[in-house]
Amino acid sequence: MKRKLFYLLLTQWILSASAQETLTYISSKEITVGSILEVQYELTLPKGDSLSFTPPVGNFPCNRIASQSNLKGTTFNDLEIISYSDTIMQEGAVMRWKAIFKLIPWDTGMLVLQPIPYTLNNNHGFFSSILVQSTFVPSKKGLRIYDIEESITPMNKEFVFTEFIVKYGWILLLLLLFIVGVIFFKKIRRPQREEPISLSLKQQTLQSIEKLKAKKQWESDQKTHYTELSFILRWYLSARYQINLLERTTFDTMLLLRSLKLDEYLQSIITRVLTESDSVKFASNKLSDKDHLYLIEQLREVIKLSSPIDTSHV
Repeated sequence: MKRKLFYLLLTQWILSASAQETLTYISSKEITVGSILEVQYELTLPKGDSLSFTPPVGNFPCNRIASQSNLKGTTFNDLEIISYSDTIMQEGAVMRWKAIFKLIPWDTGMLVLQPIPYTLNNNHGFFSSILVQSTFVPSKKGLRIYDIEESITPMNKEFVFTEFIVKYGWILLLLLLFIVGVIFFKKIRRPQREEPISLSLKQQTLQSIEKLKAKKQWESDQKTHYTELSFILRWYLSARYQINLLERTTFDTMLLLRSLKLDEYLQSIITRVLTESDSVKFASNKLSDKDHLYLIEQLREVIKLSSPIDTSHV
């Protein structure tokens, strides 16, 4: 009888020792922007225990810290939750609860996924925090990632005000006379109040395209022309979809646009305009007048296809 009681107590001790065991798993400690990170939580508990868990919604609680830093860091709001699921499986006298999050980071940094709380039989606990590194897509051999190249020429000569006045003083004089003339003209002219004209994003962008076309800058400097053309497209897409594409490469730009699930035809036009612009800016390709006009029309088509429908006059 004593031996049976001993085995019974030993079995209960083993079950209680394995109960309430929390485990945390991640699919990778290093992840690229726009790819999926899978986070899994597991909890082993005795059969009949009550578990309460409320998953976060929208963005996963996360902080970004500096490399090799133990500081708390700053809040990181670019770790999006794209799916969540949980399940409970019975394994003998215990139950195993499992929850899976699928996340996508939209920016880089050393990220600390914050501890997630749970409640077991009115007792509060936390799953452990997780450290991951988010980076941009690395360059691959044979695949060129285009970007805007800038150069800075340092000025070794110190600025001398007297030399500047002697050399450019006539410009300042003309500017001063112009300002005085404008002020005088406004005083003798009857003031008229002009109502400000409010233009939509679509109208502003189409006006910029018309000005670019009218300049015909490709006849004298194709690189400058396509730098301005690609800037107009990136500025419009950044404002239209609330993402920053002005400092992104063409590859990163298309990666972020695909995540928005845009129309395939629209994505193909954007890719064509950016790729042809990069080929002129960085590979020194020369395009014909017909190609210049065609790319401008393609840019105009992107604006028309992606702009919201104007219902103000419907």
